[in-house]
Amino acid sequence: MLFSNLAVTYSKLEATTSKKGLISILASLFENSTKEEIGKVVYLIRGKIGPDYETLDFGIGEKMMEQSIIECSGRSLAEVRSRYKSLGDLGLVAETFLKERARKRIIRLEDMSSGLEVSEVFEELKKIAKVSGEGSQDKKIKMMGRLISRLSPLEARYVVRIPLGRLRLGVGEPTIMDALSVVVVGDVSGRRAIERAYNVCSDLGLVASVLFRDGLEGLENIRIEPGKPVKPALAMRAASVEEILDRLGRCAVEGKYDGFRCQVHVIENDVKIFSRNMEETTSMFPDLVEGVKKQISAKSAILDAEAISYDAVLEHFSPFQITMRRKRKYGIEEAKLAHPLKLFVFDLLYVNGKEIVMERNEERFRILERIYKEDEVVKLVDRIVTGDKDEFRKWFELMVSRGLEGVIAKDLDAPYTLGERKYSWIKLKRSYRGKLEDTIDVVIVGYLKGRGRRVRQGLGAILTAVYNDEKDTFDTVGKVGSGLTEKGMAELREELDRIAVDEKPVRVNSKTEPDVWVEPMYVITVIADEITKSPNYTAGAEDGETGYSLRFPRVIGYIREDKNAEDATTVKEILDLYKMQKRAKLK
Repeated sequence: MLFSNLAVTYSKLEATTSKKGLISILASLFENSTKEEIGKVVYLIRGKIGPDYETLDFGIGEKMMEQSIIECSGRSLAEVRSRYKSLGDLGLVAETFLKERARKRIIRLEDMSSGLEVSEVFEELKKIAKVSGEGSQDKKIKMMGRLISRLSPLEARYVVRIPLGRLRLGVGEPTIMDALSVVVVGDVSGRRAIERAYNVCSDLGLVASVLFRDGLEGLENIRIEPGKPVKPALAMRAASVEEILDRLGRCAVEGKYDGFRCQVHVIENDVKIFSRNMEETTSMFPDLVEGVKKQISAKSAILDAEAISYDAVLEHFSPFQITMRRKRKYGIEEAKLAHPLKLFVFDLLYVNGKEIVMERNEERFRILERIYKEDEVVKLVDRIVTGDKDEFRKWFELMVSRGLEGVIAKDLDAPYTLGERKYSWIKLKRSYRGKLEDTIDVVIVGYLKGRGRRVRQGLGAILTAVYNDEKDTFDTVGKVGSGLTEKGMAELREELDRIAVDEKPVRVNSKTEPDVWVEPMYVITVIADEITKSPNYTAGAEDGETGYSLRFPRVIGYIREDKNAEDATTVKEILDLYKMQKRAKLK
């Protein structure tokens, strides 16, 4: 397939405002892709050159891209910046300069195509990302400039956006999976099998390649493999001990740690650590790597765990904001000393060449105990097994007294549910007394400009949404205007302006019109007094019904770098929290 065909598809997706339209456009593109190139096409639709867990960072910011555009256009830096100021998009700057060059040469724009194949552009981008070492910046600038100069204006628009992370097509993974299903099955009924395979390997390009080569049946051959992260299991919420025991009966009850999720892969003498959004974070946590090597006796294993900072002086777990200071690329040794981590392991998915996700929870934990050696860094999760409500309640109170969020109860007979939120895991954080005391992870979809003293920050409130995992949309749940310092507001405004768009993103479902729309990318944690019904917001609204909103929401912390937009609190969770709240008020 010519890259010009992909560029035309990009432009169609960018102009489309309906979910069905996106699926139709993608299905048409995929139908014209060969089984050899479909994986690369899928990566490029996502603005990637590989799966998320491959840490291939282009390392190209705006200033470097400006230099690349100078390289290919012969324009001055002043001209590039002047045009960027007026257009607000370096992709459009490159496109405009190439159009102007074509007009001087009397070339018909509609006839322009680089003649490059999708695979050729993909490989060139990959080469650029892999350049490292001394002088790598200059090499990247020149290589990017040469690539842009070979492209048509429309192709250049999108190739420039890819390294900058600004493709902005409004296409999520569920939409891509629906389109793949339409091509292979004729409708979206194959989505479930495609998603299951994706949950196993976290590589949508690989899934697409296997699907095109071997059909839906071939996806069954995609298995868990150390070194490639899987989608983690997720927990439902409950309001009381009684509700949990009614559902599960005798169950495991584990401490719930307010840290960051770590999926730890042991491969012979090597250890890799992945975050919940599939980013490899191994280099950030040398202390955890050494602890795992010392304390886990297996040739190969995949562990599910939570890392949390522990204050040895106060003998107390640190708040989430303190723990997150360990997630950094620089100053790692200093951070390690200032905020030592404990890694609490609570599940085992794979061991010594064998996938064990289908084993019962109780059996998986027994195997985990056999390969674990007690020491200071890696700990087994604090856990009891009980069906007695008084024992459960005492354990919950003990966990909270130690500085934990609460507990997670687990069905002893359940398998590990990859990438799914089911009642085999149920979290209980705090008691509900007619007031919302749980935190909510919301996606920022726009902002309103400040008034009065907030004019300086240019940010009065952010419009937030929760994820509708059935419809693959972001449904609004309220405006948030408090919780951040003036400095925090100014910094957030800068971040949001980087992802601002002219129109409401396709996947955003909103009755409220902010001053500025942004791509649904950033997750932020809020606390609110309660959940109320509201005609102004769309979360939980069906067929014109009243939706739900957060009353007096406040931001706690900052952008959750460990979460993608689709990892935010779901609409179903908001409805569940509302029901819990109502039940608590009636008591």
